[in-house]
Amino acid sequence: MPDLVMKDISKSFGAVKALTNATFEANFGEVHALLGENGAGKSTLIKILSGTLRPDSGEIILNEKKLTINRPGDAVKLGIGTVYQELSLVPSLTVADNMFLNMGETTIFRTIKKKENIKKTEEILKRYEIKGIKPSDVVKNLSLPFRQMIEIAKVLSRRPDVIIMDEATSALSDDKVQWLLDIAKSYAREGKIIIFISHRMAEVRSCDRITVFRGGVDVGVQKNSETDADELVSLMLGRKISNYFPEITDRTQEEVVLELQQITSGNLLKDVNLTLQKGTVMGVGGLAGQGQSTLFQVLSGALQARGKIILRGKQVRFNNPYQSQIAGVGLIPEDRGSQGLIFPQTISENIQLPVLGKMKYMGIFTDNNRLKNVVKDAMTRFAVKAPGADTVVTELSGGNQQKVVFAKALSQLPELILMFDCTRGVDVGTKVEIFNMVRELAKNGHAILYYSTDVEELVNICDQVFVMHDGKIAAMLKGKDITKENIILALVGEQVQSAIGRGRRKWQKQVL
Repeated sequence: MPDLVMKDISKSFGAVKALTNATFEANFGEVHALLGENGAGKSTLIKILSGTLRPDSGEIILNEKKLTINRPGDAVKLGIGTVYQELSLVPSLTVADNMFLNMGETTIFRTIKKKENIKKTEEILKRYEIKGIKPSDVVKNLSLPFRQMIEIAKVLSRRPDVIIMDEATSALSDDKVQWLLDIAKSYAREGKIIIFISHRMAEVRSCDRITVFRGGVDVGVQKNSETDADELVSLMLGRKISNYFPEITDRTQEEVVLELQQITSGNLLKDVNLTLQKGTVMGVGGLAGQGQSTLFQVLSGALQARGKIILRGKQVRFNNPYQSQIAGVGLIPEDRGSQGLIFPQTISENIQLPVLGKMKYMGIFTDNNRLKNVVKDAMTRFAVKAPGADTVVTELSGGNQQKVVFAKALSQLPELILMFDCTRGVDVGTKVEIFNMVRELAKNGHAILYYSTDVEELVNICDQVFVMHDGKIAAMLKGKDITKENIILALVGEQVQSAIGRGRRKWQKQVL
């Protein structure tokens, strides 16, 4: 009998069946991936195991003992720890305060032993090799990757027997993803169960076994060594699929859309020069904090910089995001929750927002028919699955929320599109749609700046890739030089061109 069994689990929300007699099994000593589209039932299953939800029926057995999990506290006491994609940290508190929230030791006067917690936090950060963070740092001042690492360390420090990682890599750069995978494998060797949920195929393929969910039911369990990406995606979607990444047809045109000359912003950007042509998908790589975010903020008008920004042959200066938007720049931001969507509003209200000012006649009256057509066309173009345009965006799956972000940002048909980690936290099926969408946009003449923490995407989606290191462009790769090894060499500060001339075996020995 498997060490962990979730048997015949069912859960409904009104008329919607999230899980129907679903089964999941895992063993101590393995990293077990849970794969499926958004809405397939993965998150519901995990919330039941972690005590956030209670099942309508079914049973959970661990070590041949039937468990009763009514609340998250029950799961923690039973040795089940969960790292969620949506962070549970309190932004206004320090790292140390968050690390021991509701768990820190208190004095006889019931006050928290802050010095003790700070010392323990330092030990935890050192144990998990998290550098660049102090226990006294306020969480809201940290970057998203650092916040995710704190969330992970917080759960792991309690040494649970069953560790659930629900999209825990979604905010991490490629090197930090490997950091987490190494930790997962290390804990598995210690005899723990690691349940790993990810939409990144390379991460899923690093696990020992893979269970696929579709439509609230488990539809297959595969050993990693006995399957491939196309088979897994086909299981997820319920139909045969091939070519996870689209075929790239270079449609780069001579017309230059964007030219940057010596763009500098403090110590974050240093004399960045580049030229982006019409019909080109230009990838942006590099470790977190090397200037990529700053570059996107400068181009979207959220941050000022020295140097020249030339858009369609004319020098421009963006003092705010609105000026960037009306100049023909569209942004798909990193965090759809806080930057891309207004959650209390509907799909229609979100998509209309950028074009509302253009849909007035006599400067007073809104042309509602035109607005409705814009929304309808956008939902069709980006295949947004929803009951209707009046659906509140919080009721959508993560993948469909991301499609609304695309529809909103591109409603003005910008010539330059900034995509900052636009596939983060979306399911594999939606990723395939986004990949094809990106290439279709390039085919239609848009110029795209495409940042991703997933090196595989940069290799397989982009016409050109530049890698940033220490605020500078460390390498510009084209054609056959766009390889995973060249990107990784550049992001750690190595000279790519000299590496290209060396044998691959030597590179693999040094880097892998």
